[in-house]
Amino acid sequence: MAISLTGKLVITFVALAVAAGMTTMIVFLLKEEDSETPVTTTPTPGPEPVQEYQVGVGIADITGPCAEITFMGYAEMGQKGGGIHLRQFSRAFIFVRGDTRVVLVTADVAALGIAVRREVVRKLQQQYGNLYDIRNVILTGTHTHSGPGGYLVDFLFDITILGFSKETFDAYVDGITRSIVNAHNQIVPARLFVSSTHVLNAQMNRSPFSYDQNPAEERQRYNSNTDTELTQLRVVKADGSLYGVLNWFAVHTTSMNMTNRLISSDNLGYAAMRMEKELNPGRAAGKPKVVAGFFSSNLGDISPNIRGPRCERSGQECDNQFQICDLFELCFAQGPGEDMFESTKKIGEAVFQGAMEALNKQGEELNGSLRVMHQFLEMPLETGRKYDPVARNFTNERVRGCVPGLGYSFASGTFDGANILNITQGTLTNNPLLDAIASVVARPTSDDVACHAPKPILLATGRANFPVPWHPRTVSLSLITIGSFAVVGYPGEPTTMAGRRMKDVVGDALRENGFEPKVVISGLTNEYTHYVATFEEYQVQRYEAASTIYGPHTLDIILSKLRDYTIAAVTGAVIAPGPEPQDYVNRTISLIPSINIDTTPVGANFGDVIQQPPEVVRPGDTVRAQFVGANPRNDLRQESSYVAVERLELGHWTTVATDADWETRFYWERVGGQSSGESRVTVMWTSSEASNLPHRLTYYGAARGEGDIITPFTGVSNSFMIRAVTKDNLLYS
Repeated sequence: MAISLTGKLVITFVALAVAAGMTTMIVFLLKEEDSETPVTTTPTPGPEPVQEYQVGVGIADITGPCAEITFMGYAEMGQKGGGIHLRQFSRAFIFVRGDTRVVLVTADVAALGIAVRREVVRKLQQQYGNLYDIRNVILTGTHTHSGPGGYLVDFLFDITILGFSKETFDAYVDGITRSIVNAHNQIVPARLFVSSTHVLNAQMNRSPFSYDQNPAEERQRYNSNTDTELTQLRVVKADGSLYGVLNWFAVHTTSMNMTNRLISSDNLGYAAMRMEKELNPGRAAGKPKVVAGFFSSNLGDISPNIRGPRCERSGQECDNQFQICDLFELCFAQGPGEDMFESTKKIGEAVFQGAMEALNKQGEELNGSLRVMHQFLEMPLETGRKYDPVARNFTNERVRGCVPGLGYSFASGTFDGANILNITQGTLTNNPLLDAIASVVARPTSDDVACHAPKPILLATGRANFPVPWHPRTVSLSLITIGSFAVVGYPGEPTTMAGRRMKDVVGDALRENGFEPKVVISGLTNEYTHYVATFEEYQVQRYEAASTIYGPHTLDIILSKLRDYTIAAVTGAVIAPGPEPQDYVNRTISLIPSINIDTTPVGANFGDVIQQPPEVVRPGDTVRAQFVGANPRNDLRQESSYVAVERLELGHWTTVATDADWETRFYWERVGGQSSGESRVTVMWTSSEASNLPHRLTYYGAARGEGDIITPFTGVSNSFMIRAVTKDNLLYS
């Protein structure tokens, strides 16, 4: 593919700039329908049940193409998929009271937008008629940065993926829909309990200089510049057995860094998998009866890389305000582990332990009405009242939103990624050369400049519309209330203090109406609009503020709306739906290379073993086998696996692990250049304990031939034994 110099400048510039991330929740209003449900076993003490709610839970595999598609999150064009670390899942929870149903879905993706929402609704309407409407569907993602992109349609988000990826789009739509259908078919009477705890040593504030700009009186209310609270909604069946858990915790899913090439659900995915293993002993990964969902929260300025920002060579701490080092040194942070895999596990384990601690508390039982407030907002036309965070009330000053625009410090990235353009955080002045380059995209108007001040506009994305709009002008905002429990659905990444203000506004409105509230923030909900910083944080223009695309008063507008929604929820009022965004899917472009015809080396067949595992290994060893492979884009194998670790039991080979398990890794690589059809697959498994039974590694693939005919095949390694070691270093079974 040939790209002009101007095109290279624009694409490279944007690619280096977008160091943000995104994860998926869906809300629906449905009609009631009974069906069978799984049996669970964890009793919950408490008073006699108040039979107000019915609940269904469901899970589905949504894993997208694990080869050749650039990941969404770091905007690193070279970060193309090359295998699987952990599969992606969608977890659905349907809550029913009377004629109202609410479906919450958390998906292991960077973010979701209006295009996926529309297609999910269309598929649901094929089964359930007009029970579903776009205004009833609310999406949120876990914000993993290790999943394939190209599905958000807004051009800025797809540009580094080389445009729209129908493969990714279809994979996510199909999987999310399937998880909702699974939940729909498993609805039973249930009780709901809310509990919380604090998780320490799993997060740090990556913009403390910005946080400190907030009023001292406001900051003094809190013990930390991070939101350490994990809030859990527990679903218990009428017989007292556990049915599902929903957890909200603020941490970026960026433990897997931008060098990673394996699909991974990252730290929150690990926490979900770990909890489901704990609550469903003996069941395969991704096939639980008790489903554990983890939702993103006010994670905008929160990093899992808790060793903090250091200069790459000197090891010195980076400058606090501008996050820079000496010349030619990058500033980046690392997690608590020796590598990104161990860091993912450690952060995920801390979150899991917090979730289990919350689960073991009795919690507060929910009673009362179920309400959903949803509205489309055309942000450049929206106004609101300015919020006073010290007095915790609204002033009479009117403020407005802006046409979308990104500031200079957006291009600096964060220490979770890397900054190689030498643009610093906290940039408050324009650079004529960069302005000239950026003007190829669009020029901001004088009103844009005034509206966004003190942000120097680098990319006037709200003025760019080729081939489709670069940023959404219209967003979706939601509020769900279940009795005194409220879920704020914000279409982006709120900073810690922005999220706290949302909680304050909703909580105060509920309290005024006789409730003792518990409020959670679901970030990355409905749409992706980058970040929302407080007005005070906005003034110093670090990364999160420069990425607050609707201007300095974005949060004030949102807070005004949330107060209105809360009052409407408790009084039974109806809010206007707002202007639905235009559908641009048919105007998207794609420069993603097509899939080559698969070939094998001379004399070889697909699935042939290139490298066999050793005959004997020790517990804890990583066993590997290498196969003649084919492109995994030929078959995504959702609800299945490319990998099976098998054990011979009573004459039959039984699967003990798949590519959904933490202990396995599936690597794919092309052999012989971009035009080659040859590929190689490596299967790895870390054994845990000694066994006197034979084991083997199996690879399931599908080859593309002439006429795009897909032919499945299987590769099987030699068997091996897992033997412990004596004090004399001798292997024994």
